[in-house]
Amino acid sequence: MNILYNILAVLFCFILGYLFGSFPTAIVVGKVFYHQDPRDYGSKNAGGTNAGRLWGKKVGLSIILFDMVKTIAPMWICWALFTFIKFDGKALCPSVDLVNNFGLNSAYIIPWPVYWMSLLGCMIGHCYPIYAKFKGGKGVSCFMGCTVTTTWMLGLIPGLLYFAILKWKKYVSLASILTSIIITVLTWIWVILVMCKVVPASLYSLPTYGINLNINWVFASIETIMCIILVVRHRGNIERLKAGTERTISWMK
Repeated sequence: MNILYNILAVLFCFILGYLFGSFPTAIVVGKVFYHQDPRDYGSKNAGGTNAGRLWGKKVGLSIILFDMVKTIAPMWICWALFTFIKFDGKALCPSVDLVNNFGLNSAYIIPWPVYWMSLLGCMIGHCYPIYAKFKGGKGVSCFMGCTVTTTWMLGLIPGLLYFAILKWKKYVSLASILTSIIITVLTWIWVILVMCKVVPASLYSLPTYGINLNINWVFASIETIMCIILVVRHRGNIERLKAGTERTISWMK
């Protein structure tokens, strides 16, 4: 029966994330306020960067921030449901496991932080939205939302690096790709250090906002998949970068 609970929990988190992620923010804003579909202009991408080029920096930034929120909202919903809902007097799944350090804990019906699956669902929904004929963005905002709102340390350091690369090269795509890869590598380094007990249990929650979220191999694995999706979605940008025809930004001096 526990296997069934695990399967249902995965499907619930993934589908909820996908439905949230499928909300096409840039498309809705474009059609409602500007009577334009961003997929018909510029890079033909339904993301914040293209929206900013079309309708201004403030609009683009607002769309990016909203897409970050829509990424993390279903994760926190799933976390709350599986943490506070009791079954036979115990929580459905762990919010944090300081004792076993990322190991499976039989005290829970669902012995792993299944809520992270909503992030993957949201990423896929954003890139391939069911509400917009499966033509969406490239996932940068989702990846940023996944990282910045769950772990300050793995968001702050690469975040500063992102703007450094952007200021240096003036390519949003290059900064996005490199930063996502660096974030993923740093996440795995932290997870491996904790799993190998190099980091003491007292510092386990150091990179997170408190002890509620379980930053473990599950999170790192899902983040890796999200990073791969992001890079694949930027394959056209990579080709233009190689050819020297990628568009640069002009707002950062």
